[in-house]
Amino acid sequence: MAFSYDDIADAYAAGVDAAPYNALYERPAMLELLPPVAGCRVLDAGCASGWYAATLAARGAFVTAIDASAAMIAHARDRLDPAWLDGENARVELRVADLEQPLAFAADASFDGIVSSLVMHYLREWGPTLDEFRRILKPDGWLALSIHHPMADTIRLDPARYLDTELVEDYWKWVGTVCYYRRPLSAVFNALTAAGLAVERVVEPLPTDDFRRRKPESYEQLLKRPEFLLIRARPVLSERPHRPRVEGAWPSSDRSRP
Repeated sequence: MAFSYDDIADAYAAGVDAAPYNALYERPAMLELLPPVAGCRVLDAGCASGWYAATLAARGAFVTAIDASAAMIAHARDRLDPAWLDGENARVELRVADLEQPLAFAADASFDGIVSSLVMHYLREWGPTLDEFRRILKPDGWLALSIHHPMADTIRLDPARYLDTELVEDYWKWVGTVCYYRRPLSAVFNALTAAGLAVERVVEPLPTDDFRRRKPESYEQLLKRPEFLLIRARPVLSERPHRPRVEGAWPSSDRSRP
């Protein structure tokens, strides 16, 4: 199933800030999960139309915002204060960069934190990407990520085998058809552990009161079945060796894109 966010970038950028599952559910929970970011260098890994990049910069962070979609980067540029992008007060650097490729622009231990909001489920294999995250994080750095909750995907998509990781197709009425990877909960935590990242917090978010006022029926459903899973992890402080992935690219056979 061929899928690119370039194809839906305009619809996504136009609708995401009003989409209640994003604006009134995932974002408040993610912001609560983040440590203080003032003065920190933060990677926005999969920045989409730039809401997190703008929010992190407003909180005093120096942000490198990347996305595989050039169209999304263009929308992020339109959102951001031009003063944050250029000149002495620049706070945000925008890059077209694919999380399925080495983050060659980033030096070892160069970031205080990484935010990856609703991105990782677009990757089939997490190992190389998480290895890169660990490489570029400072020893006391942190990773905050959100994904589809594995059980919510299981209930909605009814897979033949829960323990498989599989490419699925879904329809979002405000965007259109999207493709991503459904995976079991064990695969999520095993991948983090294998990359040398220790889970510090796990959040199954509650919807906000604003969400309840906007979508009361969906609010009741979310009290029974969370749609998203949020995790904060930190590098394990050990001598665990890991392979540098700055040069070259991963074989396409290992890093298939939807």
